[in-house]
Amino acid sequence: MSRLPVADGPFFAPRGRLAAYSLRVSLLQQCNFSCPYCLPGAVAPYTPKADWLRADDYARLAPLFAARGITKVRFTGGEPLLRDDCAGVVAAFHAAMPGADLALTTNGSRLAGAMGALRAAGLRRLTVHLDTLRADRYPQLMGPGDLGAVLAALGDARGTFDEVKLNTVVQRGVNDDEVLDFLDLSARLGVQVRFIELMNTGSADGYVHDVFKAGAEIVRDVSRQRRVEPIGRAEMSDPATLFRVVDTGVVFGLIASDTQPFCAACDRLRLTADGRLRGCLYQAGGVPLGSLLRSGADDAQLAALIDVGLDDKRSYHPLSAPGRVPFSMADVGG
Repeated sequence: MSRLPVADGPFFAPRGRLAAYSLRVSLLQQCNFSCPYCLPGAVAPYTPKADWLRADDYARLAPLFAARGITKVRFTGGEPLLRDDCAGVVAAFHAAMPGADLALTTNGSRLAGAMGALRAAGLRRLTVHLDTLRADRYPQLMGPGDLGAVLAALGDARGTFDEVKLNTVVQRGVNDDEVLDFLDLSARLGVQVRFIELMNTGSADGYVHDVFKAGAEIVRDVSRQRRVEPIGRAEMSDPATLFRVVDTGVVFGLIASDTQPFCAACDRLRLTADGRLRGCLYQAGGVPLGSLLRSGADDAQLAALIDVGLDDKRSYHPLSAPGRVPFSMADVGG
């Protein structure tokens, strides 16, 4: 498994305030699927439903985030569409920051019946996570869903939202033989596929060791059969480096956060289902906004605690700082 040397210094130090931020809101940790690199490695109990932030909690927090430069919000899970009030949460953010870019990541299993409400609530962009296009592999790699229904919903989403993307975690000997199939699907549906390097969060080391494939290898696989040219990142803070297939014009992304960490340009904040604000996916704990909300704090107190989280934003990526606290994507919401 290829790895970059550990970096020290500027990645680990707090960076100070940024002009703009992107906020990832994990609505819950539960998911109706069981991707093998996620659920088997869960190391902490799920946040119980009673401790989830509610739509009115988000309505209180959203204006405070808006005042501090949040320009993008992505709603994640687990599977965010398992929450009946998902559209209500989107609407709360849209009301507080009508100009913000609101997006959602889903496995697509419940997408067909939710698109209208999400669009009406203010959602403009959608990402579907899909690791295989083969029906025989789907139960093993994703879960007990209907691949055909997910693909149909993906096509319908293209006509509903301003932008639709497809996330695929590429795994050696598991689905890396489907990379070109995903590019063909991208061309047919007009959705951009982003190939993701499997992250080793420390909770499923054995599985990651067996199937890890570096981002550079993924691009080389495509280049052996298609002529590819690099484009770069659309914005410096974007996680995906873009490439163009010259003959077809199809653009795909590569997210290689393990071998090519982008910590220096990261503008992401994360809000867990129980209201802990983190400046990094790898950060343990976080600023306890949810606890403060439940204690009856006023907006000034909440704003002061958000400021603490912003001022202390730094990278906890294991390649940028020594040591790590094992976690799974199921623990933190992707």
